[in-house]
Amino acid sequence: MVSTGVQQVFFNQIRNVLPQHLSIVDEVANLLEISNDSVYRRMRGEKPLGFDEIQKLSIHYNISLDSIFNLETDNYIFSGKLVSPANFHFEMYLKKMLADLQMIQASGRAEFYFLNKDVPLFHHFQIPELAAFKFFFFMKTILSYPDLINEKFSVDKIPESLKTIGRKVGETYCQVSSTEIWNLSSVDSTLQQIDYYRDSRVFERKEDLLKIYDAVNEIITHIEKLAALGYKYPIFLNENWKGASYTLYNNEVYLGDNTILVDAGNFKMAYINHSVINYMGTRDAAFCEYIQHSIHNTMQRSLQISSTGEKERARFFSQIRENISRRRDIADSMRY
Repeated sequence: MVSTGVQQVFFNQIRNVLPQHLSIVDEVANLLEISNDSVYRRMRGEKPLGFDEIQKLSIHYNISLDSIFNLETDNYIFSGKLVSPANFHFEMYLKKMLADLQMIQASGRAEFYFLNKDVPLFHHFQIPELAAFKFFFFMKTILSYPDLINEKFSVDKIPESLKTIGRKVGETYCQVSSTEIWNLSSVDSTLQQIDYYRDSRVFERKEDLLKIYDAVNEIITHIEKLAALGYKYPIFLNENWKGASYTLYNNEVYLGDNTILVDAGNFKMAYINHSVINYMGTRDAAFCEYIQHSIHNTMQRSLQISSTGEKERARFFSQIRENISRRRDIADSMRY
């Protein structure tokens, strides 16, 4: 059990991480399986929270108890599932991604910060063929799905769920402001994956291979347009559909590590990439502040190429497209 003052601080932390349209009373009542009146009594301090209730709430809302009790430690609470063939379900993954995006977008003032080693996955959903290739690569090569051992990739086998939910993911992402820090190597990971399947003859037809190179080129050209405009819109619509702000930096000093920070004003979330395709996240205030400081420090050592810097922006994207074109030419000259 905890004191009344600490208990109220705990509920304030929960209130801060909830989207504005959700009721804290309803959410806590559903999670703890108690009545709304029982929640009110706990919020007013008339009934203390039990240790099991504190555990359930802190895990569900990813709240650090160190911050509640003003403890200074070197420990941080992270949450996240470890992806494996046994627990990775394509459609469920997409729905979870969409739900998380919608929760962030519902806060009304959220902003993404990306320290990119790769092109953010959200961009890939603008083009179903590219998103399908990325997931096929993850499942076949990284997760070693038994059913895909002898399977080849074809754009004709794209699940309809990817097209439908992917479109919603793309639209929702375009409604959240974002700042991305790239360098010329940020596209290399995807290109190396394509090259690997090209040389291993994992594409069903040469046409499939060329379409994926073209899809990468298409999304890069679209991102260049977003950078020029300074705002986002889905590739399947047009620039009159004006979304949230988009800021792009080119960092020539070092390669990013796919760290993501979400600043929603009343709370922050940090996501750390590990084991190629896994992410773990935390709302720990001290950790998120550190990540935010690190990202802003990197921005100061980077060149903004969105909205302004037309010459540098053109040079940056031209070099990336030349890299894509060289690899596509190799593929086009192959007998497949």
